[in-house]
Amino acid sequence: MRQTLVTNLTILAAETFQKIDKGTLLIEDSTIRYLGHHRPDIRPDAVTVDAEGLVAMPGLIDAHTHIGDSIATDLGTGKTLKELVHPLHGIKTQLLANAPPELIGEAISKTACDMLKSGITTFADFREGGPQGVRLAKKALEDCKQRVLLLCRPNFAFPESEVTQDLPLTETILHETEDALSISNGIGLSGSNEYTQTALQQISKLAKANRKPIAIHAAESLDAAKFSIEKFHTTEIQRILASMTPSMVVHATHATLDDIRSIAERNIGVISCPRANGSLGVGIPPIRALLDHKVRVALGTDNVMLNGPDMFREMDYTARMMTASSLDPAAITSTEILQMATANPAEILGISSWVGTLERGKKADIIFIDKSASNLEFSRDLVSSIVHRARPDNIKCVMIDGEIVHGSIEN
Repeated sequence: MRQTLVTNLTILAAETFQKIDKGTLLIEDSTIRYLGHHRPDIRPDAVTVDAEGLVAMPGLIDAHTHIGDSIATDLGTGKTLKELVHPLHGIKTQLLANAPPELIGEAISKTACDMLKSGITTFADFREGGPQGVRLAKKALEDCKQRVLLLCRPNFAFPESEVTQDLPLTETILHETEDALSISNGIGLSGSNEYTQTALQQISKLAKANRKPIAIHAAESLDAAKFSIEKFHTTEIQRILASMTPSMVVHATHATLDDIRSIAERNIGVISCPRANGSLGVGIPPIRALLDHKVRVALGTDNVMLNGPDMFREMDYTARMMTASSLDPAAITSTEILQMATANPAEILGISSWVGTLERGKKADIIFIDKSASNLEFSRDLVSSIVHRARPDNIKCVMIDGEIVHGSIEN
């Protein structure tokens, strides 16, 4: 048994980030065994570290990424959502189809390394390319230190001219999707407008048979929302819920009040990607309305083509977007924002029993921040300073499963 006792640090504990000054952390192997003000009993061979000046907080969780498209960062600047990421004829789709797999794999690996240095200890990636796409990502991430949840999808989408005909997916597509699902953590669909009602039901049945969750993009843009109303006479979210109950909906930027109520009734989480919405000019997500209806909301950085996977930037942008759009400086608390990057995504992704908060019995996925850094030294509200001012270069150490994977706790 390996024990590490870390003393004299500030700990942001539990889901409310209770501040423990001059606190102590005892880590046994991969698990937090004690956190508080006392000095617990330790083994004679335990390693003791004085971490004065550091803040311990949960590792950040990026709940929605597309890291394969990091082969072409900022290629889509100024392009619309449909131009850039449509699954049949979008710029990204063509790019990934024609790029050498080795190049995509290299980009994935380097992006994961960059995410680690930014304090992202877990991320959920929506993987294109069917089983080949999943295998490519798994190989590229073999040496990745983070917890990675890969969500696959059928390597197929219906054209707009066929999606209303209610055609089924072919047996070949279904078999390929099941193959991808067998080596991934769940299904991550592009959007309901790319699938017929029968296809959505087939995919739902496949996920249930394999006991794996479904995530789906929905209500991301006004164009997509209008298409659903015109072609199916219902919203994207209501159409999805008629065929499946996903674990999470991504974006919901243009969710109606009825959509939000339906999501809340079914205990479905929402992954919001405000910077991506801003980059594409598709709108401002209704985060306050979702939270007021007791919907768990998490943050994702979305396409690396659009945004660097930096959760500090995502949190700051989200908070300021909400206060500016509502004309209310109290529209969202810093605690709520930080929860959207830690506890909430852990809950939505089904991993909250391991990670997402610093508590006894949970895995030691921790980032240690230097609060003596010039941009944090005079903070009067530590959680707000982390949300609005912290940067990746403030991270002194990243720990996953009790192992230091970046930096050092030593002063």
